[in-house]
Order: sequence, then C-alpha cells, then structure tokens
Amino acid sequence: MNQIIREKVTEDLNELCGRIGERPPGSEGNHRAVEYVADRFLSMGLFVSKPEFTCIDWEFGEISLEAGGMQLAASIGPYSLPCDIGCAFESVSTVEQLQSTDFTGKIAVLHGLLCQEQLMPKKYVFYNPDHHKEIISLLEQKKPRAILAITGKNPALAGAVYPFPLIEDADFNIPVANLTPEEGEKLLGQKGMDIHLCIDSKRIPSTSCNVIAVKNGTKKDRIVFCAHIDTKKGTPGTIDNGGGVAVMLGLARLLADYRGKYTIELLNINGEDYYAYSGGMKYLADNQNTFNQIVMAINVDGAGLKGSRTTFCSFNSSDKMDQLFKKVFHDTSKFIETVPWYQSDHMMFAMNGRPALALTTEDFENTWSNIAHTAKDTIDLADINILSDTAVALRILIDELNGNL
Repeated sequence: MNQIIREKVTEDLNELCGRIGERPPGSEGNHRAVEYVADRFLSMGLFVSKPEFTCIDWEFGEISLEAGGMQLAASIGPYSLPCDIGCAFESVSTVEQLQSTDFTGKIAVLHGLLCQEQLMPKKYVFYNPDHHKEIISLLEQKKPRAILAITGKNPALAGAVYPFPLIEDADFNIPVANLTPEEGEKLLGQKGMDIHLCIDSKRIPSTSCNVIAVKNGTKKDRIVFCAHIDTKKGTPGTIDNGGGVAVMLGLARLLADYRGKYTIELLNINGEDYYAYSGGMKYLADNQNTFNQIVMAINVDGAGLKGSRTTFCSFNSSDKMDQLFKKVFHDTSKFIETVPWYQSDHMMFAMNGRPALALTTEDFENTWSNIAHTAKDTIDLADINILSDTAVALRILIDELNGNL
C-alpha cells in the first residue's frame, strides 16, 4: 500500500506543480487544479462539494520606470491598477511625513519605516495591525497618482519575493510598484525631477471554489484535514503547497476501509495565498453553525522538503490530544515537534476556539526566506517519501482520535 501511495503522490504532484503550475484563485490554472482534485476524490468514492466564491484574477505585463534618463528596475504590485504617468514625486519614510506631505498630482515614494513589512489587505480580518490600517488610510486620503515602495525582504508575510510587495490588495485603488533598496537609492537621488511610470496590469472578475471531500462516520462530529490548493503568481508551488494537497489525496486513498465514529473532512482551501482569503471566509460563513462539531483541524502547509523532517505543533489541544500527537509522530527521524507558527489555514480554526494541529517542514525559515512564492518552488525540491509518510501518519492519527476521544 505504501508503494501505491508513493506512486500516486508522485502522479498528483506532477500534475499540480508540473503540468498545471501556478494556481492563483480565479485563474485557469486554479480552475484546472480544482477539477483535478475534485475528480480524484470522486474516483475514491468520497462525497465531494465545491462551494463557489467570487474573486479577482490578475494579469500583468511590462513595467517601465524612468528617472533622470535612467531606466530603473521595478516590479508591479500584485493586483495593482494600470497607469501611464509622468510627474514629480515626493518621498516619505515615516507616518508623520506621510501625514504632512501634499501628494496632489504627484507620485508617492515610500521608504524607511513605512516599508518595513508588507501592509495587510484592508479586508483581511485575521491580522491587521493599527499602524498598517493607518498607512493605508492616509494613502487613500492623500490620493497620490501612484505609489513606488522601496522594500527589501519580508519572509514572514511575503515569502522569498524580493523586493516584497508593500501592498497586495485588489480593494486598494492606487497603482503600486516596488523597488529594491539599490534601485530605490537611485530614484531618491532624482528628487525634484519628473519621473515616468508605466504599469501594464489588469484585474479580472472571476470565481473559484474550495474542494471538500467527506467520508462519513457514525457521528456528525468531524475531523478536518486541510491544505491550500492555490499559489501566488509565478510559482509552481510545490512545497507551498502542492505537497500538502498531495498528502490530502494520499490520505483519501487510505480511507477506503474507514468505519470510524468521526466524519472525516478533507478541505482543499482556495485562497490562503490570496489577499482576501476568500476561500477561508467562504468556509467560515458556510460552517458558522457547525464549528462546534469540529473535533480537530489538521493543516498541512509547506511539508515535503528534501532533507527536512516534518514538524508538528498544536493549538487549543488537551493534554490527551498532545499525548496522541507524540505517539503518532514518535519517529524522530521523520517528525519533530516545534514551536507554534501562525501563517496558514490552521489559524482559521484556532482563532475560533477549535483544537488545531499544523504540519510543515523543519527548514521553515529557509523555505520562506528563499523559496516560497517564487519560481524556485519546483518539484525537484519535494521528497515523495516524506509526503507519503505524512499521509500514513495522519491515517494512524484518525484511528487514535477515534479510539481515545
């Protein structure tokens, strides 16, 4: 059986991250991935639903930034509006400067303290600090013709993208581009000169779906396993998170003989890497009256990196649950307990009071600093044995939860 699981995990990963590739919500690749995963679940005899939600797809072309006769390298902010602007700019590095500067008819160049980390989208409800809200509000009040943000790296919020996008929000209606500190220094040296910015970008209204597969138990109480199916633009998304989806499909194959008391729900959530977290919000809305039936949620995101064990950490769990986790993941050559981390779908459950378990790669920091959200996240990074072992361990966990809770 384990050999079959390995073969199928390989097949699934090749389809999702090879033939399909990038899978942003609303895109053609995302639609193909949804249909592929749904068909796989159906072929294994599971009940499958695809709750739909609206979203914004995004296409972009070239960007041109000219200052003082120089062409400066810049990247288009995700979901940015297009523009073709020639005008002066004002540069600010603090909230106080932002408050006092008149940007009428000008481009705003942001740097320093304003660009230390990615600003949260306006409608993102799980984490949105007041100082992020203040900066966004001030920019919308000041109405610059466009924004140029001088940023570096911000792995915790933006993965390995360099320069990181300061603003990634289709509800923010000012064109945005980002520059590295090196290019930003050249731009700031042109103070008092007109610059020209051209952004080729298009927002496309679209739809997408979560994919939910269910194996009924004798009770309505359920164990939820989840992995996000989407990616950022420009990445095949193997470690983040084709591997997690492959684990869900592998686990489904191991449920053929399941006859336990708990219903098993396999949730392939769509939009963890999307600015509005639309798939997560759809799931919360659809399940607001049944969240108390969730015995536990187990999230797989970022697992399967070659040469790296799978880590686990828990939230809101009882002592008995923690002992079960240690029992199931006892093989320290494959699994290791780690400190809690918060940047994924398990927090949707944890923040609503449900017990949750999160699995990722032991080399988390390197993955998010150098691989995640980029074209580097390719199939050759994945270890099929690690993903298969994770699916098998989760199947064992199901039996332990059925027998002990």
